[in-house]
Amino acid sequence: MKKYGDEYEVIRETIEKMDIVDNHAHNLVSINSTFPFIKCFSEADGDALSFAPHTLSFKRSIRDIAELYGCEKTLNGIEEYRKSAGLESISSECFKAAKVSVLLIDDGLEFDKMHDLEWHKSVAPVVARILRIEYFAEKILNDEIPNGSKWTLDLFTYIFATNMKSYPFKSDLANQVVGLKSIAAYRSGLEINPNVSKKDAEEGLFEALSAGKPIRIQNKSFIDYIFTCSLDIALSFDLPIQIHTGFGDKDLDLRLSNPLHLRAILDDKRYSKCNIVLLHASYPFSREASYLASVYPQVYLDFGLAVPKLSIHGMISSVKELLELAPTKKVVFSSDGYAFPETFYLGAKRAREVVASVLRDACDDGDLTISEAVEAAKDIFKNNAIQLYKLQKLIESSSSNDDTPHDSKTLKANVPEQGIVFVRVIFVDASGQHRCRVIPAKRFYDVVRHKGVGLTFAIMGMTSFTDGPADGTNLTGTGEIRLMPDLSTKRTLPWSRQEEMVLADMELKPGEAWEYCPRETLRRASKVLKDEFNLEMNAGFENEFYLFKAVLRDGKEEWIPLDHTPYSSTQSFDVASPFLQEVNAALQSINITVEQMHAESGKGQFEIVTGHAVCTSAADNLVYTREVIRAVARKNGLLATFLPKYALNDIGSGCHVHLSLSQNGNNVFMGSNDGSSRYGMSKIAEEFMAGVLGHLSSVLAFVSPLPNSYDRIQPNTWSGAYHCWGTENREAPLRTACPPGVADVTNPANVKGLQRLPNDLGEAVEALEKDAFLKEFIGEKLVTAIIGVRKAEIDYYSKNKDAYKELIYKY
Repeated sequence: MKKYGDEYEVIRETIEKMDIVDNHAHNLVSINSTFPFIKCFSEADGDALSFAPHTLSFKRSIRDIAELYGCEKTLNGIEEYRKSAGLESISSECFKAAKVSVLLIDDGLEFDKMHDLEWHKSVAPVVARILRIEYFAEKILNDEIPNGSKWTLDLFTYIFATNMKSYPFKSDLANQVVGLKSIAAYRSGLEINPNVSKKDAEEGLFEALSAGKPIRIQNKSFIDYIFTCSLDIALSFDLPIQIHTGFGDKDLDLRLSNPLHLRAILDDKRYSKCNIVLLHASYPFSREASYLASVYPQVYLDFGLAVPKLSIHGMISSVKELLELAPTKKVVFSSDGYAFPETFYLGAKRAREVVASVLRDACDDGDLTISEAVEAAKDIFKNNAIQLYKLQKLIESSSSNDDTPHDSKTLKANVPEQGIVFVRVIFVDASGQHRCRVIPAKRFYDVVRHKGVGLTFAIMGMTSFTDGPADGTNLTGTGEIRLMPDLSTKRTLPWSRQEEMVLADMELKPGEAWEYCPRETLRRASKVLKDEFNLEMNAGFENEFYLFKAVLRDGKEEWIPLDHTPYSSTQSFDVASPFLQEVNAALQSINITVEQMHAESGKGQFEIVTGHAVCTSAADNLVYTREVIRAVARKNGLLATFLPKYALNDIGSGCHVHLSLSQNGNNVFMGSNDGSSRYGMSKIAEEFMAGVLGHLSSVLAFVSPLPNSYDRIQPNTWSGAYHCWGTENREAPLRTACPPGVADVTNPANVKGLQRLPNDLGEAVEALEKDAFLKEFIGEKLVTAIIGVRKAEIDYYSKNKDAYKELIYKY
């Protein structure tokens, strides 16, 4: 998309941060529904659907979803993620990203294993119904006729009007109908006769009845009659009516879906006060829709389906055409989401980007000032719909019933899976230890998922040797934060199927991040990378660990290495194969990809390499990978430890991270193939590497947090002890993959005058204390806490030389 100057940042920021009203969507389905997931990307059916993967919107949408999930960027990769994560988790993830505060659902479109309206209150704070009139009429005709009577038009009209008026339009806020919907365009077209005769309508009714059940109304006169009856009811309750216009699936005659056909209805004075919403940007009749909205006070426009089903150019063009004549006060957003939570995410994501682009262009052209563009954005995504559908009371009612703010951090989840007893709320402290609060499932789903659980400020000041805050962290037992579950990370424990685990954010109160929260810090850093450079970091990890078995010596239990075989030994793998198979299955069940595994050089040492993901997801995956490895080891009577140097006379364990940068879904680390790129990497990669190298000594205070870490970082141990980088050089702390044929590289230990990285934790802390940039970038308070914890570690382990041996139980 077009790049803009900083003066337009307020438009993008307003749109990005805004909770939005989704004025038209449909029900979600269970993961095991027979409704095919590929329908997420296309209106096609049958053989035509096989060509959907070759559309621009499909290719773009696959990347969008895969980047959200941190999974393989293929249809199969996404489907595997969906199955392993479950509907609750993916719904949480998609709606959290979409920031939908109000969801209006037309539940007249039926899918296999479709969830009812009530279920959707688990994904949005406010949910209301849009009543589809043709579906409603068919439902009446498919039911048994009352008192054995015969159908007449008068009887149908009475039952239709009575039943419709009995819906909770005004009285019952919990299940309120806030609008009607017509799909006349699909059945007989939009050239609706507002004066259809009773005789013609009755003949149409009998035609529908004579076709047998289930009833499907297709007679134009009868459809026109139902439509005008519905307009009368809409007027009496002051409800808007949505009308499908423009494109859809092949059941629709596109020629008859042009909104200009509605002129007879729009010009009829009886209905001049009934607000009409033209859905789907009326694409490809967007200009016609814009004209109608400009000359008829009752006409409003929606652009769901056109966004995100078209190409980028198509989406921008259709929204621009809507705004050529239409007032910005008469355009509303919808995702047209259906069946799959991903459709809601894609609709919201692309709508934000497209509207931002269109409004910034309008500012560039002089049509709008920046403040007018900001006002238009708020109207389009929220204010217009609240006014049109009279949603204010519903929103206020929802807020009064739940004192938790309805934002992306407090998204509701569905009821727990059957048999779940506990939910582990997991977090990582400043010393790198995994900790958790365990909540009984009922309380978690009733309370904690919304409001979190309390935790002392002191938690981010604790060390590896004691459960108390270190001096100098500025953290004490005074004060409390909230651990807020990130429901997109919730997984069933593979080793204990009666429990779930979920990662948590640290917040001062729901919705307000705590400056010491590690997950929020990573998100902030990622946002800078995205906002300033349009880059996303991907990461994957090589997890090295030692595996011990218990033996009795002199009546005492000791832990000894599982085996004594060398690097990549087949014998070693044979010994550990049952354990590694179980780990592999467990990781797959929580959607973490294992790329390879092997025995490492140490006695009882192994390595498991996990697939890459967007860095925020990758960090979460690293936590879960270690949880799985340690838990499966315990289950099998073994002990797994990630301690850097469990024995000073054996090789240490590292956690190598593979990093890359992507821009619009493309890897931008790789250099060009024409020989112009130095070292096989791009200019962006060089600049990124230079930044990491420049701050590497300070970074060690974070990634090598224990004095024990520096017992491992020694020359000639493949651990990267010198301040340098290299291509395919295992003695360099930073190394790049490179094309075949690059000249041999040098061992840094043989280069005279090359500077060592910090020899111990004290030197790394000293470097961090002097690093003004990292203090500002990461946050002064968190850096102060880190420094305080590290200094306490230095003091304790310098006085207790063998204390590190106890750390095999903590890392």
